[in-house]
Amino acid sequence: MKTLTRRLFTLGTLAGASMLALAAAAQAVTLEEIKSRGVMNIGIVTDQPPFSFIDAAGANKGYDIDLTQLIAKELGVEVNYVQVTSANRISQLQTGRIDLLAMPFGIFPDRAEVVRYVAPLAQNFEIIYGPKDVALLDVAALTGHSVGVERGSSMDTKVTDSAPEGTVVQRYDDASSAVQSLLSGQVEFLGTFSHQFLGVEAAAPGRFDAKVTLGTSYLGYVVAKNSEELAGDIADVIKAKIEDGTLEGLYQQHFGTEFPYKEIPAELNGVTFAISAQ
Repeated sequence: MKTLTRRLFTLGTLAGASMLALAAAAQAVTLEEIKSRGVMNIGIVTDQPPFSFIDAAGANKGYDIDLTQLIAKELGVEVNYVQVTSANRISQLQTGRIDLLAMPFGIFPDRAEVVRYVAPLAQNFEIIYGPKDVALLDVAALTGHSVGVERGSSMDTKVTDSAPEGTVVQRYDDASSAVQSLLSGQVEFLGTFSHQFLGVEAAAPGRFDAKVTLGTSYLGYVVAKNSEELAGDIADVIKAKIEDGTLEGLYQQHFGTEFPYKEIPAELNGVTFAISAQ
């Protein structure tokens, strides 16, 4: 069963990659074009605090919201937020529906083939969570158990690749649905990122904890592959905010820890950034 699941997952990934490769030929977006319309369309998620979420008053809040507002202000444009999912985020960017993707987006060489990374802006951890009273010593112990993941996310790939034969991987269309699957008992475990566990803990304090850490996830903002000029313009703003301490304060505010990239890396996880050239 797992072999078939992986085969289908791989076929779907390849099909998606082919579509993205075709979309990469789309016309580049420039800052001048954005200024002419007066609005930058920015893709975000709305269910992943502290990155971005909807507060009780129905407003967009979070690290990505505060940072993109700063970027837009420096560039002299307004912001139009467009909700995206893990399944459609790159296609929304490559088909011109959004100009900038500002969400928890993993830094991987294969993605760098179809998007342009602007800068690394956060990191978190890839973890399998479960009930506190249930032991899970390692990934091999998942045989015969179910794990919920967000469809199309890097965590989906990580769990699919590392879980042993006999693991039931349940995929959900967004992070909220995956979290809810654990809370409601639809799955026994949840494969997700450390920031997303905040929602689990808020809804069910003390019921669940971390079982197995699969790795560290490095995250960055991206534009369309051929929008190099726009990437450079945004990178200039981010670099200035790193140098004047603004980004450090913003990261401390939302994550309670130091900004992980005080020294701007020329390369990270095999990926280069527009900010490194500024």
